[in-house]
Amino acid sequence: MEKKQVKELIAQAARAFDAELHTDAYRVTHADQIQLSRLLSYVPKGHNQVFLDIGTGAGYVAMALAKQYTSSKVIGVDVAEKAIRRDTEVASDQGLSNLQFQTFDGITLPFADGLFDGVFCRYAFHHLPLPLTTLSEIHRTLREPGKFVFSDAVRSEVDSVDFINKFQSLKNDGHVRMATTNDLLQVFEQHGFILKDSFRSSIWFDRNLNSSYGKLIEATPEQVLRAYDLSIEGNEIRLRFEILNVLLVPAS
Repeated sequence: MEKKQVKELIAQAARAFDAELHTDAYRVTHADQIQLSRLLSYVPKGHNQVFLDIGTGAGYVAMALAKQYTSSKVIGVDVAEKAIRRDTEVASDQGLSNLQFQTFDGITLPFADGLFDGVFCRYAFHHLPLPLTTLSEIHRTLREPGKFVFSDAVRSEVDSVDFINKFQSLKNDGHVRMATTNDLLQVFEQHGFILKDSFRSSIWFDRNLNSSYGKLIEATPEQVLRAYDLSIEGNEIRLRFEILNVLLVPAS
């Protein structure tokens, strides 16, 4: 991917999420307490640990970590500067002195080698413009025996026309690519991670129907649409994405 394209994707993501992250609609869509509890259970229990939340958004994971692990430090990073400032205000209002937020470039992690006991990345991986570079960065910043907790939507194995990525790209929010489960697991292994556990969840999205969405849906095979439980009621599209949640550790 060319530098200009990378820069534009990051700028798109920043603009979109600065506008959306702290809205009620975004919180309702992306909240999943059952999933969150299982993700948090993956990190080691102890004192004076350091955790990172990549693509922290409205701080959903980071704030939960800070509240559950009060003797540990939590850092949340995102490309959306306005959202990060708001996250900082919310953390201060809630008295979360062990939590801090900062912006990053969406590619590299501005942290020392082996700093983190756990790294989380929930619903952000498909926005990373250079995901393989960021995976290497995650591996670099994890200390032994660190945990990498990953959660993101995956492309259905029956999606032969790449509908999910075409659909997501119609919204200018810096979407890059959602991969299949098998592709993701292969990439994790190639970048020095070992799969320790996994589970599935799902997320529902609503979009307003317009001509672009309509043309894409009309051109998509019915079996692919069924894979995402897509339905249209009036001017509203509703569809479900399957979420892959995994616990990974660096290979020794």
